[in-house]
Amino acid sequence: MDRDVRLTGVDSIAAAVETGRGGALTFLDDALKPTVLDRADLFHRARGTAQALASSGVRRGDRVCVNSPTSPEMLIALFGIWRMGAVPVVIPSAARGSQGDVLSSRVSASGAVAVVGEPGGGPLDVPVISFADLEARAGTGPVPDLPEPDDLGLLQFTSGTTGASKAVPIRQGQLLEHIGGVMSQVGLKPGDTLVHWLPLYHDMGIVSMAGALANGMNVVVMATETFVQSPGSWMTAVSEHRATVTVAPNFAYGLAAKVQELRPRELDLSGLRVALCGAEPVTQDVMEHVLKIFGPAGMRPGSLCPTYGLAEATLAVSVTDPAEPVSFLDPDKVKADGEYDRPTRPLVSCGRPVVGTEIAIRGRDGTDLPPGEVGEVTIKGPDVMAGYWAGEPGVVDGWLPTGDLGLFYDGELYLCGRIKEMIIVGGRNLYPEDYEQVAEQVPGVRSAGVVAFALTDSERMVIVAEGRGAGHRLESLAKEVFERVRAEVDHAPREVVMVKPGSIPKTSSGKRQRGLCRELYLNDGLKVLCSVRA
Repeated sequence: MDRDVRLTGVDSIAAAVETGRGGALTFLDDALKPTVLDRADLFHRARGTAQALASSGVRRGDRVCVNSPTSPEMLIALFGIWRMGAVPVVIPSAARGSQGDVLSSRVSASGAVAVVGEPGGGPLDVPVISFADLEARAGTGPVPDLPEPDDLGLLQFTSGTTGASKAVPIRQGQLLEHIGGVMSQVGLKPGDTLVHWLPLYHDMGIVSMAGALANGMNVVVMATETFVQSPGSWMTAVSEHRATVTVAPNFAYGLAAKVQELRPRELDLSGLRVALCGAEPVTQDVMEHVLKIFGPAGMRPGSLCPTYGLAEATLAVSVTDPAEPVSFLDPDKVKADGEYDRPTRPLVSCGRPVVGTEIAIRGRDGTDLPPGEVGEVTIKGPDVMAGYWAGEPGVVDGWLPTGDLGLFYDGELYLCGRIKEMIIVGGRNLYPEDYEQVAEQVPGVRSAGVVAFALTDSERMVIVAEGRGAGHRLESLAKEVFERVRAEVDHAPREVVMVKPGSIPKTSSGKRQRGLCRELYLNDGLKVLCSVRA
């Protein structure tokens, strides 16, 4: 299989825009009204922005923080930064807490020379260039030389699920080549259409958007806030724009299906060949529910494509084949007496390694484990970073330990959980995902609204869940969660705690922060509505 499907003569994001051989870019507002930037528009606007940056003192290789929700102006600024040969650092949305501190820390960590967009909430030591300033200065500076494929194209901060965020350096050509390889593997090509609402401060958001457009795909972008306020708008956009591909985390597919079930819209999803699902554990119940709800609208079973990836590998590590339905693995088929215990929940296949990437499952001593046995996922390939921006090494003898646990079965990768988030009970390693998945299946518990963690001074586990209702209804819900978990998982929890919706801490990309939730629990930082103890 070819490494990628790049357009001939195009070897970077900037070159794709400059030659006009990338795709068209469309932005949908909250009413799904489009603003279209065709190839010529994007070329002129990106070049003008690059000249404006140059006249503001930005130079090739400089880091520039982008602080704005997704908008046409923000997208033009991004492509202008790439055309300049500078390096974007996209800041998590201002809608989240402590945003001023985040902006300041990212400016410092990246060594940024400027902030483009909004100033944020705190003092900064670098100039802030508004979108209006960029537009006013467009075309006033010299036209920069095109950047090279090996020039730095992005500083992508990790989500910080189990620790502090770290910056991953990604080359311009790497953004193009990586997505080209994924496109080849799942049968996508120039001229296909991607509908996209993911935040651009997340690797799945910015890498998929930029890489798809540079490889000749047409990209239709919605602001993340549009999806959050109206989850049904996502599949409406897929239907109206005849998207052939879309991408989102597991929870988003589940939420879109629930909304469609409650308030059905007339949809045509027959053109959707690839619906990539990743960025968090993919669950069997969500996959089956999505196909049940969207199947009548034309969604094919094979179009749902679970994927595994991480910022340290540019984006994707493995992906399933859209020509085949998703595979599920009964936990009884996993080796029971290995170094790590097997999970109790069914596992979802994340497919085979993407082009050019190698995956090995290794034990604690670094030796390769046989198929069917759980170990640490380690990866190797041209898109895997050598080290973090701050100088901390990544690879060991050419391989990157991911901190994720998984196994191979029939040549496909199945993920179990994070090593750092394992729950140790009775000398056994148990998975918080097992408890969370059971709890989330109880009616009244919010999807993706459960966190499980072990207490540091005991071998007992606590479940924190966001529930609907109040008073006796919540107390009954807590009891039902407790009994369901005790019946379906090996060890009963010490306590089930019900909290208000939105209380569970998550990263800027929506991943559950189990360690932080444990700290809040231990320090009475959770607004507990009711609880049930063993």
